[in-house]
Amino acid sequence: MIRQHGDRGRRVSRHALLSACLWVIFASGLAIEAFAPRLKIENHAFVMPPAVVRQGAQIRPDALVALERRMQWAAATLTVGGAIALAFWHRRTLAGAVLIRQSFDPQGHGRTPPLTR
Repeated sequence: MIRQHGDRGRRVSRHALLSACLWVIFASGLAIEAFAPRLKIENHAFVMPPAVVRQGAQIRPDALVALERRMQWAAATLTVGGAIALAFWHRRTLAGAVLIRQSFDPQGHGRTPPLTR
């Protein structure tokens, strides 16, 4: 009997750990999107970041654009993937919140009578 209780505790902790990991994946996608450096566009042209210009090295706009695209792709993948995984993981809770539940009739019919004016 004690062993079954211990197995249930492990199952609950695994469930909580997996749920926390899914939230971390989702939040990391949002963090990348929020804190990633952005290339500014003015007058249909990229504005080079001052840090790149100050270094004096050769500026490669194609590398900067490729980096921006990779960061946006990673952010989108983590955010959308995390959201879908969380929706699937918590599907029972979401289904209960989304479905319109009928109020229960005291006679046990499962339906309430229609309202009359």
